[in-house]
Amino acid sequence: MVEKKIVWFDILTPKQAMLFIALGKRLQEFGFEAIYTTREHDYIHDIFHHYGIPFHSFGKYGGKSLEMKLLASAKRVVKLSKFIIALPHQPALAISLSSPDATRVAYGLKIPIILFNDTSHSEPVARLTLSLAQHLITLSCIDTQKFIAFGAQPERIHTYSGVDEIEYIFGENYQHFLKLRNKTSERYLVFRPEESYASYMINQSTELYLELLEEILTNYTGQIYVLPRYPQQKEAIKQQFGPRVFMPKKGIFFMDLLSKAELVITGGGTMAREAALLGIPSLTYFWRHLEPQVFLEEMGFPSFSTQTLEDTIRTIRKLCANPSNYWKDTAKLFTKIQKPGDILLEVLRTDKKLGKLLS
Repeated sequence: MVEKKIVWFDILTPKQAMLFIALGKRLQEFGFEAIYTTREHDYIHDIFHHYGIPFHSFGKYGGKSLEMKLLASAKRVVKLSKFIIALPHQPALAISLSSPDATRVAYGLKIPIILFNDTSHSEPVARLTLSLAQHLITLSCIDTQKFIAFGAQPERIHTYSGVDEIEYIFGENYQHFLKLRNKTSERYLVFRPEESYASYMINQSTELYLELLEEILTNYTGQIYVLPRYPQQKEAIKQQFGPRVFMPKKGIFFMDLLSKAELVITGGGTMAREAALLGIPSLTYFWRHLEPQVFLEEMGFPSFSTQTLEDTIRTIRKLCANPSNYWKDTAKLFTKIQKPGDILLEVLRTDKKLGKLLS
């Protein structure tokens, strides 16, 4: 009897849900059965419901304080441990985007670990995970010395010329999203506040989104959809702006909403990259240059990034004046970038112990 080949994906953000659902489908072609674990946070559950894919949710996001982050992670490690131990077949592989919880569990149970990571600025997460991984897959535009400094072993780092989001934007999904855009006559902008509670934001200003949203309202004439990250952000936006903006309820599939937007403005990188790949002009305001954003800009995608309030306001005014001036047909640009799934398969094939999993 052939032993089941289980690949376990742990998912902490909506982007990771999209990425690992796509990678799970690719691995299913090699006889893998994908198991997805996640937590209560943002639009993650909505994505799984949209695709009709089973998932197991344990714990929730810890919040802003270090104490709450620690306790939430500790509780989640216990729940994940019990779940994985109780499975009829132990996973042959654990994959995550540097999930501290899943990495701790997999290491304790001697499950091989493959990590993805495109956030070299997230030092706490990197220090808790990279040294335990059999392999780290990351972007060639990121200096690998940053990961090495946090514990990654140089010979276990694999890079590719692309961004994670291309894995689920490419192909049929791209055509689907383009059809949605062509069918709509509604003019709207999507705004996503910054990651106020992320560990790498502790020493940064955490309420820029209120000031920038006021600027957008002054300069944009269409509808404004706001996708808050946290209940506290939602409440602050509701209190200050009321009916002047629209905040979709849970249950939406945000990629469909995003694909029909005229413009996307976000305090993070993922949604801006998704938009830029679709040819929609996007602005990322962040306290440092994000390497994936710079990569897309250099490749010719309609991505813009700013690091100061003044520059952000100036760019908002420019893009809001006529968003269609910055739209772009990006289909041909896809041929110039690599997909992370291709590198994952290559890593598995060339690993002496893991290679047999593809046979």
